[in-house]
Amino acid sequence: MTTTPPEAAQPAPPSRWRIFGPTLALVALVAVYSVYWYVMAGKTRGFLDAFATSPHTGNIAVGWGDLSISGYPYRIEADFTAPSIAAPRAPEAWSWSAQSLEADFLPYSLRHVVLKVDGEQVLRYRDDARTGARRHVLRATAEGTWASYVDVRGAPFGRLAVDINNLVAVKDGEAPNTGERFAAGRFQFHSRPSGEQADGAGAEPLPAGVAESYDVAIQGNDMAIDAADAPRALGSEIELFEAQARLKNASATPNASPAEFARAWATQGGTLTISDMQVKWGPLDMWAQGELSLDAEARPQGRFEAAIADYPGLLKALVAADVVSEKDARIAQVGLGLVAQLQGDEAGRIRVPVVVTGGKVFLGPVPVATIGPLF
Repeated sequence: MTTTPPEAAQPAPPSRWRIFGPTLALVALVAVYSVYWYVMAGKTRGFLDAFATSPHTGNIAVGWGDLSISGYPYRIEADFTAPSIAAPRAPEAWSWSAQSLEADFLPYSLRHVVLKVDGEQVLRYRDDARTGARRHVLRATAEGTWASYVDVRGAPFGRLAVDINNLVAVKDGEAPNTGERFAAGRFQFHSRPSGEQADGAGAEPLPAGVAESYDVAIQGNDMAIDAADAPRALGSEIELFEAQARLKNASATPNASPAEFARAWATQGGTLTISDMQVKWGPLDMWAQGELSLDAEARPQGRFEAAIADYPGLLKALVAADVVSEKDARIAQVGLGLVAQLQGDEAGRIRVPVVVTGGKVFLGPVPVATIGPLF
């Protein structure tokens, strides 16, 4: 007698949830995020409209020609045409405008914005607070102008980074060959509150007028200034300027005014402590560190410890430009030559003090420049 072997157990058909569940979950997640994005985009537009019409506009006026919101799903992108900012009550009575401005926000953090400016930028300002003072127009173009700003609670101003490539600026001129010209292959500026916590958070906002310290870094490469403004001994080409510093006792001002800021900073005993500065400008190749403040006449004052390469060459350039006499240059060169031998600097640098006092700048014992009040 033959028997039929039992049939092999067949696998159970896959659950429909296992097939469609992940897809449905992904669709639900996308739907929830989409709703969240559009809600946040609406809040962003509402915030921008409210900012432009808020009571602060008595001091700072903000406006634009048109505003569109896009960027889904990765960011909230606000595109402005003809943006403008003005501070008519500031001593400088300044205003800024551009052809277009792109502001990118992260959907989950509206405290961080990345800005990109396209086209020509125009800055108009008065040179000081005196009635009838001359007004100036600064027109600037660049291949790229970017800025990042993070609001920091408890600080007058948050964390800022600016990066500009191939900048050309012309002051009081309509054409490239008229007006005072400034150019830079690249310019970078960074600042952040010195007491900022690691996560960028802080305490409750400080009352108006309360001072804060800021860490600041500046770097400019391949710069050029107008020949008429350039020191004769140094020339108009600046290969490098970079500095890291701490600005102490800085406070917010109602009109975003450099003059108001400088006055408040000087009144509160503000200082600028430079920990690392390098300058390569014509015959000047210098590293320095020191501290600056303002004297009673609003002139910079302070002292730096500097190390200068090719000090004899620099003295020669100062003599050729009639900045110092040959006699003073010879005395300085002999004295500092002996100092250099004692220092034993293998790189050939001479360490000399740079003193700024009484409206004059002294390089070692030699007066090399004058400097006037900032306001």
